[in-house]
Amino acid sequence: MADITFQRSEYTNALPVWQLVADVCAGEREIKVKGEAYLPKPNPDDKSKDNQTRYDQYKARAVFYNATGRTKQGLVGAVFRKDPVLAVPNTLEYVKTDADGCGVSVFQQSQGVLERVLEKGRHALFVDYPNVEAATSRAQQLAGLVQANIISVSADQVVHWKTVKVGAVHRLSVVVIREVIEQDTDDGFGLESIEQYRRLLLLDGVYTVEIWQKRESSWEIVDDSQPLDGNGQPWDIIPFQFVGSKNNDPTVDEAPLADLAIINIAHYRNSADYEDSVFFVGQAQPWISGLTEEWRNHIEKSDLYIGSRTPITLPEGGAFGFAQAQPNTLVKEAMDQKERQMVALGARLIERGNAVKTATEAQSDNESEHSVLSLVAANVSEAYVTALGWAARFMRSEGEIQYALNQDFAEHRLDAQMLTALVSAWQSGNLPRADLWAQFRKSGLIDPEKDDETVKDELEGEGAGLGLEK
Repeated sequence: MADITFQRSEYTNALPVWQLVADVCAGEREIKVKGEAYLPKPNPDDKSKDNQTRYDQYKARAVFYNATGRTKQGLVGAVFRKDPVLAVPNTLEYVKTDADGCGVSVFQQSQGVLERVLEKGRHALFVDYPNVEAATSRAQQLAGLVQANIISVSADQVVHWKTVKVGAVHRLSVVVIREVIEQDTDDGFGLESIEQYRRLLLLDGVYTVEIWQKRESSWEIVDDSQPLDGNGQPWDIIPFQFVGSKNNDPTVDEAPLADLAIINIAHYRNSADYEDSVFFVGQAQPWISGLTEEWRNHIEKSDLYIGSRTPITLPEGGAFGFAQAQPNTLVKEAMDQKERQMVALGARLIERGNAVKTATEAQSDNESEHSVLSLVAANVSEAYVTALGWAARFMRSEGEIQYALNQDFAEHRLDAQMLTALVSAWQSGNLPRADLWAQFRKSGLIDPEKDDETVKDELEGEGAGLGLEK
């Protein structure tokens, strides 16, 4: 019997790490809802109600410092500090406002994809098309009746995949996507969620889509189709592209934020111990010594006030004082150490290195050396170029396709002294004009979208500039 729910071992092994990072990035509420999964009970063998109440208080006082989520937001902000570069044929202009058919632009969607790859080290793009029986017309495209949509697919949805060697290259031959869809209840007034599986496969070399749903006790195919391209021809590939933190092949890459998330949870556990100790011994404990039985009974029957201008009468030889516990510095030191570790781990994600680069990354070497963040940005960019190429095939589009996320993460600023030095070096012939303009682009003095010829033409047209006289 076919088991559409089968999960690859690479998937099941990676799932706990993906869940950990996703929960940590979601913040304190998600972490505390998971309870003992992230904060074990100090006395797990005690099953009493009192111990459960004690644990609830212990958890409530703990503070979750979401360094991982904030680091992720900062990394995404560094990439999208500059708008992505997009070039598509006219028939694909719609992706600027609606790439997935639900009103999400390609810019917004790629931001989410970048976040997911940073979290899990894996994501996917799936290009979907309406079923057509013949070549699509321009009128149908303009009316929005047929449109290639780029669907963002989470790593935890892709439960199974296989590849096959075709000629000299390996291609995906099977991809199984677990989906949850909503449908009306029997009375028509509510909604219910049902699970289904979308199986993408090459069947005798032809791209085929199967939809599996559970019927009573077994899974059955409820729909199947063989999508056609814009010319009415069947596809010989599965238009599905993995996106990874190292490369875009089907292997499962490491989650860039996993190490940071693990330290973040350890910091949370230290915080629980620290806050618990502060609560337990944080207030001074008054004590009285030298009391006779008579004085003890007298004090118990009388109102005893502790504070300024309130004398406490004691018998001869009696004493009154406060007991104060010494600060619990060990747990605080452990927290401080983990905070320093989290800062270091976050910095390493944008630290320059010397890992192998792809062709697209090599083109941007003048702007940014390799880092984890730059590699992820390059992988996302390449995945979108591939997906947009498939969309163009369906829309029968020809022309340049480009999509590139920013990989220059540092904000360049020129102060007056640096500006004077650059202009002086150019005027003395020690700095080429093109390099001067490149520095101006980095600092924002010149629009980064303008090439040297455009800048030169504009300066000549204004009749003034940087010594352009011939």
